[in-house]
Amino acid sequence: MAESNLTKKALAQALKELTQTQPFEKVGINDICNACHVSRKTFYYHFRDKYALAEWIFDTEIIELLQKCNLDDYSSMVLPICQYLYQNRTFYVSLMHYQGQNAFRAHFQDFLFSAVEKFLLPEYTEINAVADMGGIDADETQTFYAHFLADAILSAIYRWMSEGAKLPPEKFAALLKSTEVLIQIKAHQQQSEPKEHPGV
Repeated sequence: MAESNLTKKALAQALKELTQTQPFEKVGINDICNACHVSRKTFYYHFRDKYALAEWIFDTEIIELLQKCNLDDYSSMVLPICQYLYQNRTFYVSLMHYQGQNAFRAHFQDFLFSAVEKFLLPEYTEINAVADMGGIDADETQTFYAHFLADAILSAIYRWMSEGAKLPPEKFAALLKSTEVLIQIKAHQQQSEPKEHPGV
C-alpha cells in the first residue's frame, strides 16, 4: 500500500477512535494528529479539514463495500450498507448528529439521492404523467421526489442508529425494502383505481 494511503488510513482510524469517546465537533486537528503521531502539516497535505477526512472515510469504505455487490441490483446493496453502518454506528451517529457547516449529513444525503435516482424512481413517462396532472415540470417533479425519498431514508437511518440500533441490521434492511414495496403497491393501486370526474 502506498505511503500516502497508509497515512490517510492512520488519520481515519484516529478520527474513528476519537469519536468513540467525544462528539465529532469536539475533535480537533491536533487531537487527530497526536493520536497517530503525525504533524499538522502532514494532515493538511492530505485533507483540507476534518470534514473532508470524514467524507473520505465514508467514500473509501463504501466503494470498497459496493465493489463486492451487484451494482445493478438495489436490493443486494441494502443489507451490506446497513451492516456497515451498524458496525460503525458510534462514528456515524457522531457525524450525523453534527449539523453545522460542512456537516456530513449533506454528504450522506447526496449519496442516498444518487442511489434513489438510479434505483427507486418510477419510469420517466409515469413521472411526466403525474407532473402533467399537477401542472408542474417533470424534471422538477423527479428531483423533488428523489430528494423526498433520500430525506426519508436518511431520517430512518439516523433514528435507527441514534436510538442505539436496537434492530439488527438484517431486520432494518428488510424494513427498508418492505417500505419500498409498499410504496410501489400503493402507486399501482392508485393507477388502477377509476378516476372520478367532477360533476358526475
